[in-house]
Amino acid sequence: MAENAARTDDQLRAVYQEICVSYRAIDDFRAKLLGFLPVVTGAGVGLLLGRDPGDPQPIWLPVGLFGAVVTLGLFAYEVHGIKKCAYLIDAGARLERYLEVYGQFAGRPHAVGGVVNEPFAAAVVYSAVHAGWVFLALAYFTPPWAAGMTAVLLFLLGVVLSLWTIAAMERDLWDERQYKREWCLRPGLRARCLANQRALPVPMPPATRPSVYDPAMREGTP
Repeated sequence: MAENAARTDDQLRAVYQEICVSYRAIDDFRAKLLGFLPVVTGAGVGLLLGRDPGDPQPIWLPVGLFGAVVTLGLFAYEVHGIKKCAYLIDAGARLERYLEVYGQFAGRPHAVGGVVNEPFAAAVVYSAVHAGWVFLALAYFTPPWAAGMTAVLLFLLGVVLSLWTIAAMERDLWDERQYKREWCLRPGLRARCLANQRALPVPMPPATRPSVYDPAMREGTP
């Protein structure tokens, strides 16, 4: 019995490590893209506008439209990455509770002021980049002040819509988890639900079960 429980712990620990690797890879790519995109946009728009600000160039319109469309595509990819990270965080937190460890998922900090977090930063950056490319496209056939006002309004609208999209996705994830729990409680479906679910093994006592977290190492851990 103890051998089977230890083997199960090793398997769950291996799954947990894979979840950590996947989450770290997605989060690292999102962070790099979030930092690289504004630099490329600022350099591109500044270079095109700085050549001759008083004489609009025909290339401004197609380049601006191309940049705006690509930014929307990258934001869609960002939203999908946020969704994958949410699933990984949920799975990692469940494993941490079972393994009785306080890891990066269960101990994940809340948003600053209930608002500032990674999705908020993504909403601001992608909205600013999209507005920058739209400004370049509009500057070809509209006065600079009109293009600037349109870009500012588009930025504000983009932030609101981005936050709304992310919040709606998070609600869908929460509703899906709640739906799965309620589905198992419905009469006539509980037996089928329990038959299709693989119950987690009964955890061993902390004194006999190995753990990935050793309180004795806490002082030496950075």
